[in-house]
Amino acid sequence: MASRGTLPRLWPPPTRADMEAVLHLEDPVLRNLHITQTYHQLEVALADVFGEEDVSWCGFATWASKTAGALIRKDVLPGLLAPLLERADALTRGQAELQERLLGAWGASVVVPSVLARALDEVLDEVSHHVARGNLLVFEELAPLYMDMLERFSGLERPDAAALDAVLARLTPGPVGENGQDLLIQAVRRYHEACFTPDAHARAELMFLANVLVAYHEQARLQGPILSALEAPLERTFLDGVVVFSRADANVRARDLSEWGVREAFRPLATRLGRLWREQATRMLMRLELPDVTLRLGEDLPALASDRDFPPALERLVHPELVALMAALDRTPDDTAGSGARDWGRLSDRMNLIVDLFRTRQQDRLLYDQPFTWLQVDAFHQGRVPHGRL
Repeated sequence: MASRGTLPRLWPPPTRADMEAVLHLEDPVLRNLHITQTYHQLEVALADVFGEEDVSWCGFATWASKTAGALIRKDVLPGLLAPLLERADALTRGQAELQERLLGAWGASVVVPSVLARALDEVLDEVSHHVARGNLLVFEELAPLYMDMLERFSGLERPDAAALDAVLARLTPGPVGENGQDLLIQAVRRYHEACFTPDAHARAELMFLANVLVAYHEQARLQGPILSALEAPLERTFLDGVVVFSRADANVRARDLSEWGVREAFRPLATRLGRLWREQATRMLMRLELPDVTLRLGEDLPALASDRDFPPALERLVHPELVALMAALDRTPDDTAGSGARDWGRLSDRMNLIVDLFRTRQQDRLLYDQPFTWLQVDAFHQGRVPHGRL
């Protein structure tokens, strides 16, 4: 069993009452801040169970949740709107004559920027909703599980079947596609084994295996919210806005057209804008803010160092179960080349990247960093969204 290490304990471990309070928060922005902070506090506390050398899934979850917060708060809106408007302006120049004929000179000059800005805001509301739903879905299932391990595995000097069974009792056998938790059951067994494995290489492999099993379960559960966020309908929302605009002003010539006519006239532009939005949304969703770098998940992950991709303890994998799992999930074994996700909507693409992310960063102590300042934590504990960059 790991002894208490050197990590600063700035906050106590979260309690079950703390987690219940988070689950009952209705404001998705405040809830996300609490979720992120709770993952951090769990990770620091779990270092006394698993040791400090290898971070658990909670260490990665802290920074994934923090990154999700920017989408939930819609902090990305200004950065998205400017390039979309710039590209839209280039697209509309080729349709200037049609727009002026339908909307009049004044209408043509304002319709695309104003309607696009409103449509983008509405679509980002939908993205925010789906990301917040996924953030809550994962926390609701996994935070109590890690709390169980913290409570049951703390202080053990040797493997304890009763403690292990007590944690497993909350999990439902079966495949994740049928709402089962077989992957989590496997993960808990490997975490328990890691607690009592003295060899650093073997322990690192067990922690890596457990972390990936949890991530595999989590990403399968997130498939619906991720697809919904990627497919938020800017094209339809933009056309709805054009129709409303064309009916709202007495000077707009398109008032004489049927709704179908207005939609068909602007559909080519809307289709192009829809493609631009999907490109931007994919880039927006495919990023991860870590303490030292923002990763673009569509690109190959940076190697750990110039002379190696992974920490020495995970350079060569030998655990049979781990080797088999990597053969199923990692398209480029033992190499970060080819790790970039081509399609974030595909579970296999996400897992191909995640296994390399976890392997390169599992022993990165920066993942124990505080996600927020003291003042920010104090603010959201008082029910206020903190000022400044979050």
